[in-house]
Amino acid sequence: MEQVQERLSDQLTQLESETIDYFVSFVQIFGLPRSIGQIYGLLFVSREPLDMMEIMNRLRISKGSVSQGLNLLKELGAISSVRKSDDRREHFEADFRVSRIVNHFISERLNPRLESGERRLTSMIELAHKQLIEEEDVVVVRLHALRKWQSRAKRVLPLLKGAMGISKLKK
Repeated sequence: MEQVQERLSDQLTQLESETIDYFVSFVQIFGLPRSIGQIYGLLFVSREPLDMMEIMNRLRISKGSVSQGLNLLKELGAISSVRKSDDRREHFEADFRVSRIVNHFISERLNPRLESGERRLTSMIELAHKQLIEEEDVVVVRLHALRKWQSRAKRVLPLLKGAMGISKLKK
């Protein structure tokens, strides 16, 4: 971490470095690559939209990482593409509407996993019953506890949506 910070510090201001670190730690909570946080953090604190080469050079990360990162951030609605009249290159800027990003994450990533998890849990419980495992057996108890957690998670999503000011959640 310190070595990466040292590499970045000669290219970035202290504010940029701190902002990037903030977003890196945030995206890693969701299991996203470090480069996603670096790119978003740099765009977040940048006064002007940046092109891909500027991002690569400032962050000292590969073209492939920047390209994949920009594509994912666009897909998440976290950044938008901007054209400058005097430049043919595509530039990028951060979208500051966190609710839009959270909405996309919930609808495109979290909801499908919860729904898939629900189907899998039902299947696992059915398999346990087919194997004639008693209701009190530790495995069945754990499966039912997992189902309760799954149910709670689905109930929390509308609360999160409301707290973020998201009016509609795509199914």
